[in-house]
Amino acid sequence: MSDVRITEVDETLHAQTDMTIGTRMVQVAVPTDRAVTVHAEVNARKLQLCRIWDAAGRMHFEWQGRGEQRTIGAGSRTFEHTPLSIGCLALQTDHWVVSDLNICAESAEGERRVVIRCEDGGDFPGSWDDLVIRFGWNED
Repeated sequence: MSDVRITEVDETLHAQTDMTIGTRMVQVAVPTDRAVTVHAEVNARKLQLCRIWDAAGRMHFEWQGRGEQRTIGAGSRTFEHTPLSIGCLALQTDHWVVSDLNICAESAEGERRVVIRCEDGGDFPGSWDDLVIRFGWNED
C-alpha cells in the first residue's frame, strides 16, 4: 500500500469510524516505532471537523473549528495500529457533509510529510484551504 491514499468507506471502515458508507476518507500508513506529528488548520466560514482513527478503530484526535488561518488541533503520538483513517467534514446548515479531498506526500531532509487539503463545497470559487491537516515523521 502506498503510504497515503483516498479510499471509499465500506462496511468495515464504517463500523470502525461511523463515517457514511460510500463517502471518502484518507488513509495514511505511518510508522509504529516513532512519533508522528499532526497539525490541523482551518481557513473557512463553515465549521470544519477532523477525526483521526487508527486501524483498530480507536479515535485519537477529533478537532473542529472555523476561522482564518486558525489552528484547531495539534499533537504528536506514536501510533500502534496503522494505517490511520482521516475523516474531513464541514457543517452544511444542520448536518455534516464529507469534504472534497486533495492529498500530497513528499520526503525532504529525512522527514516524510503528508498534507490533506479539504474543500467544503461553500463559497465559489472553492478553496482547498478550508481544512488542512499535516502529518510528519522522521524517516530514519
